[in-house]
Amino acid sequence: MTKITNSIPAAKAVKAKTAKGAKAIEKLKLAAMVVLERDGFHKMRIGDVTKEAGVAAGLFYHYFSDLKTLTLEVLNDFLVRFQDLETIEKDVPKGDWYARMYAHHLLSVRSHAEHPGIMRCMEQMADEDEAFAGRWRSSKRQQLQWLAALMPKLFPEAGFSEHQALMVVYTLGGTGEGILRDYYINDDVELKKQQLSIEEMAELLTVTFYRGLFLENPPADKLAYTANLQAMVRKEY
Repeated sequence: MTKITNSIPAAKAVKAKTAKGAKAIEKLKLAAMVVLERDGFHKMRIGDVTKEAGVAAGLFYHYFSDLKTLTLEVLNDFLVRFQDLETIEKDVPKGDWYARMYAHHLLSVRSHAEHPGIMRCMEQMADEDEAFAGRWRSSKRQQLQWLAALMPKLFPEAGFSEHQALMVVYTLGGTGEGILRDYYINDDVELKKQQLSIEEMAELLTVTFYRGLFLENPPADKLAYTANLQAMVRKEY
């Protein structure tokens, strides 16, 4: 497994001096996730968070200066899950490229499907906070750097430079962002006429990525929803 050696630039996290304080911070963060998912960042109020957490309103200011500080804590914690390669790929057989790609797409799809409000908030915060935008961009790059690092070995004839390899996989990785946004965050009516399961959406993204990278179909026994894509081979007329 290729290790990611550089990490996301760290945000300053709130520190608790006691176990009780740590528990209170965690309760506030979990409550904030619920409120952000339900109401969004711009409609969230401190009273909403403390009520959801079941704590006194005054306790909020003991640990956080404002709602943005709390929200950034929650979003930065959310970003970390995308960097944990060991967890993401723990069930992936060695050398199984399709399974490896699928594992990463499955996490991304599940995050959008189960937390569309949080994902929307991440986009909003990236527009409003330069530091968070930088961490989010860094996170996206690092999700693909394991593959970019292997590109010269996978395709030695291509003579990829390190930067070109990153650009290629970053472009392929970005093709799925639009449909995830429109399907789960924007609730596009046309796209959702037929409901896709999380697994079906992950398969669709993985097959598209796999075909774009290797210029061939993935193993047929891996496919269900996209099995008919095996017939997508251009013919001369």
